[in-house]
Amino acid sequence: MTTDMPTIAYHTLGCKVNQYETEKIRQSLESMGFTTVPFSARADAYIINTCSVTAVADAKSRAAVRKALRSNPEAFVVVAGCYAELGPAKISSIEGVDLIVAHKDKNDIPERLAAHFGISEKSASESELHPRPRSRTRAVVKVQDGCDNFCSYCVIPYARVGMTSRQVGDVIDELKSLADFGYKEIVLAGIRLGSYEDKGLNLPELIIRAADIDGIERIRLSSIEPWEVNDHLLDVMNHPKVCKHLHIPLQSGDSRVLTCMNRPYDADEYKQIITRVRERIEDIGITTDVIVGFPGESDDEFANTCSLIDAVGFSRLHVFRYSRRPGTKAANMPDQIDSDTRKARAEKLTEIGRSTMHKFAVAHVGKFMDVLVETGAPIVSSYDNRYDGEQARLVGFTGNYISVTFTGDIFLKGNIVKVKIVDTDSDGCVVGSLG
Repeated sequence: MTTDMPTIAYHTLGCKVNQYETEKIRQSLESMGFTTVPFSARADAYIINTCSVTAVADAKSRAAVRKALRSNPEAFVVVAGCYAELGPAKISSIEGVDLIVAHKDKNDIPERLAAHFGISEKSASESELHPRPRSRTRAVVKVQDGCDNFCSYCVIPYARVGMTSRQVGDVIDELKSLADFGYKEIVLAGIRLGSYEDKGLNLPELIIRAADIDGIERIRLSSIEPWEVNDHLLDVMNHPKVCKHLHIPLQSGDSRVLTCMNRPYDADEYKQIITRVRERIEDIGITTDVIVGFPGESDDEFANTCSLIDAVGFSRLHVFRYSRRPGTKAANMPDQIDSDTRKARAEKLTEIGRSTMHKFAVAHVGKFMDVLVETGAPIVSSYDNRYDGEQARLVGFTGNYISVTFTGDIFLKGNIVKVKIVDTDSDGCVVGSLG
């Protein structure tokens, strides 16, 4: 690689779909000769792939743009993602932004940057670069985009308009390439993953085809809506290569609030879905999203959410304070909940989530489980501040999504190893030892 090629830095906010899209842009630009540098570094260009799911996400997106401009005021700054789709005027008001890209034009970003820096197809081919994934652990693969449910609190259907699914052949080709790169686990992702369909082939059938690929040892699913958890999917979840983990958003444990949210199920139906999942799949980890402080949510209705979460026993809980999003139905609903109440409810629910996560982890103490090692930090001697051979503090996930910390060879990163669950603390932090 020549040293005079432009440097480029990336910052991604939000969902796994955004992560995937940034990664594809990175690979394309590296194949042209661009050099990737950390987002904190001074770069010739910055790409900020934004999120707009909450007001906090909007603020973080703007902050990322300003950080890039502080690092290099002369840089070429590209802003893409859902906030770019929904709030282009606010982004363009930030002096120094050069390009705001809608979702439908994301694939054009590499070409636009190449043109800006005067990089021709000839110079790109002469670079003879073969971009590699950043790590050799898990890879996210987007197979579906868009949503048509229009939950009353959500702006995503306005940002990602229309439901689309990738051709199964393209997905399989990408998975084979990732397996060749050394990935052991792939995550199938989509805005509405459960709606995937290509020429009559649905998500469970795609999973089966993915499981046939040599080299891929685990297949994990990103978030899937409750009404898209069907018997066919549950049958496939018992395949030995499929992770026993489902992320099934709840959003509220009160039926009236769910109706106001335009969620097509009530509290009892959700519990029945979870019961069916657990009956069909042994030792499955079930994680979820919950929104607190939705307009009009009473103390009793919030208590219903707490009770349902405690009863279900999720293995991991993601708590969100309701965010008023202009253009959504909920933004104009009466009885908006004050910030102090939303904060207090979020704190209470977070504490319940810690408790249920701890209970799930404790149930695995003494068991041997397969763990994909994702990170590793060398162990430094506290006596003389020296590196202790090849031993490292490793962190990885079990198939049912328990995070485990243990000591082992640093070169185990990216491999699936047998680990005995030894202990867990009150926060659900799990300690293991190599089996």
